[in-house]
Parts: sequence; C-alpha cells; structure tokens
Amino acid sequence: MAKIDSLCEVGVFVRDRKKAKEFYTKKLGLKVRTWTPKIGYLALGATKGGSDASLNLWQPDPEMWGDRYEKAMKQIGVVTGIGFRTTNLEKTVADLKRRGVKVEGPGEEGEGRMASIYDPDGNVVFAYEPAKPKTRRAGLLSLDFVTIATRDATRAAEFFRKALGMKGRRIPGESLSELRLDPKGTALAPFTPSKEMYDDPKDYDEDMTHIGEETSIMFSTDDIYALQERLMAKGVRFSRKAEKAEWGGIQAEFLDPDDNTYVLYQETH
Repeated sequence: MAKIDSLCEVGVFVRDRKKAKEFYTKKLGLKVRTWTPKIGYLALGATKGGSDASLNLWQPDPEMWGDRYEKAMKQIGVVTGIGFRTTNLEKTVADLKRRGVKVEGPGEEGEGRMASIYDPDGNVVFAYEPAKPKTRRAGLLSLDFVTIATRDATRAAEFFRKALGMKGRRIPGESLSELRLDPKGTALAPFTPSKEMYDDPKDYDEDMTHIGEETSIMFSTDDIYALQERLMAKGVRFSRKAEKAEWGGIQAEFLDPDDNTYVLYQETH
C-alpha cells in the first residue's frame, strides 16, 4: 500500500546561501547531506545520515521562483519553529556563544528547556533539551521538531494522524502534540497561538500570519500517484497534483485543514 515514507526536509529561506552554509556548518556544526549547485539544492543535517529531516537552505531566485519569489523573500528573517535536539543545553549554548552566535535563553519549555539561535539573516531556530536526558552531550544532535501554526491544534493533529498515518502524543504542560512517522524521525508540532503565550503582541500577530502559508516541509514516498489517490479518497486537498518537476523527480503539494501547504515528492532514477 502506498504510504508516506518520511518527513524528510524542512526549509529555511536565506539571502546568501554561501554565507548561510558557512554559518550552519562552521558555527552550528551541521553536516552537508546533499549539495546540487545546478538547482541550488543544499540539504544539511546534524549528522551525515539519519532518520531526521534535513535542513534545506533556499535562496530565492526571481527567475527560478517566478510568482513565488516575493512570498519567499518575505519568509527571510522569521522564527522558523525548527528545533534541534541536544542533551546538554548549557554547554551547547556556551559553545555557540563562544563562536559568536547570537543565542537567547535557555528557558523552560514544556517538558524540557529551549534556547533561540539566530542565523545571519535573522531566522530563528531552536536548541531543545528534553527533561532528564539519559546522557549529556553538547551540540545539535538531530532535527527534532518543527511547529505548525493552526487555528485548531486538535483538528490539525487528527489530520496528521488519520490522513498521513503519523503517531502522536500530547506534550504535558503544553497546548500542542508532537506527531512522528518514525520514533527517530522529525516531529510535527501543531499549535494554536494565543495572546497569553507571548510577551510581545507583535509575535502573536506574526505567528497568526503564518497560518495558511507554504511550510517548506517535504514528505517522501516511493509511489506518489497511488498515494495521491489514497489521500484524496480520505479528503486531503491538493493544490498541485503530482507532475514531473524541473529537478527530475515527481512532486505534488497538499493542504492541511488550515490551508498550510506541504510538498510530497518521489525521486526517480
């Protein structure tokens, strides 16, 4: 039966990919997983391989991006909702600051603690330490989660469970769930913004504007046409049906109940 294989990629928009690559590899310690200069595709990971998603650095180009260029440019310098796991947050933060990285925190966050990391474009990613880690190891160990802004977190979690086959759990002390396809994979964490969550009202307004956007989250499958039919039978809406992409694979785009957009793709050999 056709199924989603993995939540495989999460994107961050940057003004200068070369400069951003230097920051994420030299400062944050990420590894290059895939680099295809011809199409401007750069995928990084906390490790060379692994079940977690890769971090893609996208530099919008007006010729290649067409009518999506302006919207992509507006996604530079935002709080991404992307969180990397560490099991020694104090040392990780100290090491990053010593390398000249702007870091805020750490602070308490649900079951664990979290710190905000700023890249050269002002994008924010997070370093997250779970409660009571079994071992203590500094550095970013995996891309652990990515948050999704939604008007109804319970409804969104049901969509990811029933339509996409993800398994979830409610996070104690938090108004969100985490859903994974694989226990070692990257989690989706849908949440509903409330004004009480934010010290600055502008941050609340900004998160609300992210509802109904292109998420830059990509899922992989080895049978995209069959999976597309299966998902449509479950009521999943597609904004773009599966078709051959310029990079050589097959790609489609689908929507969640809040009109957030996700990419589904199949590599071809």
